[in-house]
Amino acid sequence: MKLESQLPRQSPWLYTVPLLNTILLLLVYFLFSSGFVIQSGVTVNLPQSASRLTGFDRAHMITIAGGEDAPVYYDGAKVTLDELNRALEKDRKNDRRAIIYADVRAPYGKVMLVSSAALALGFEIAHGTTPPAISSR
Repeated sequence: MKLESQLPRQSPWLYTVPLLNTILLLLVYFLFSSGFVIQSGVTVNLPQSASRLTGFDRAHMITIAGGEDAPVYYDGAKVTLDELNRALEKDRKNDRRAIIYADVRAPYGKVMLVSSAALALGFEIAHGTTPPAISSR
């Protein structure tokens, strides 16, 4: 004896709507999560380099803008060199990694002062660069 269901047939939309909802939620998640990339918030023209360095995803960001006065920013806040030393000393207990984003027009002496200050406090430093432009021949 074959048993048959007495329930009414359900519309196929009943099964496709949750699937579409899940796909849209994943799409929105991946669109918004791409904005979680570390950026300093200060626009600088970085030099080009083909090298890559990993492991600095939670590092402190030190940005040196271009120009004659070349202001320095630590994790997005404008600081003087003395304030930078104090902030690095305070954050030394946490993560001891720093990325220095120096504009191509930043004075080399200031970049070296900032690098030396971070190295003197035991920080590992990396210099932020952009990949070289691919030229078509």
